[in-house]
Amino acid sequence: MEFVPFLWGVIAATFVVVVVFLVRALVEIRKTMVTAREFLTQLNAQLVPALRETQEVLADLKVTTAGVASRVEDVESAMAAIGDTGRNISRINRAVGEVADFLFRVSLLSTGVKAAGRYVVDKISRRRR
Repeated sequence: MEFVPFLWGVIAATFVVVVVFLVRALVEIRKTMVTAREFLTQLNAQLVPALRETQEVLADLKVTTAGVASRVEDVESAMAAIGDTGRNISRINRAVGEVADFLFRVSLLSTGVKAAGRYVVDKISRRRR
């Protein structure tokens, strides 16, 4: 029976080793929990203002989008007016070109009539002499 006290000694030593490791593990777990709690507190403290700012930005974005949407009709009418102006300028250019062509032809005809008139006057004045 000398073996039984030795066995109890081994069991006690094993129990002491397990308790030491268990105590160390529990201390580390406690430190980890304290650190995790501090991290979550800091995260919560930083996350709430960030969420508020995000909500404010989204509200501003909604207002801006509504403002832009309300001006779409104005932009469309301005673009239509620009298109009309371009078409009117094109018509004016065409009319000015036709008038310039007409004036050129009148000038050419007038020059031709003057030359023909001088020729006729020269012929008549030569016959009389």
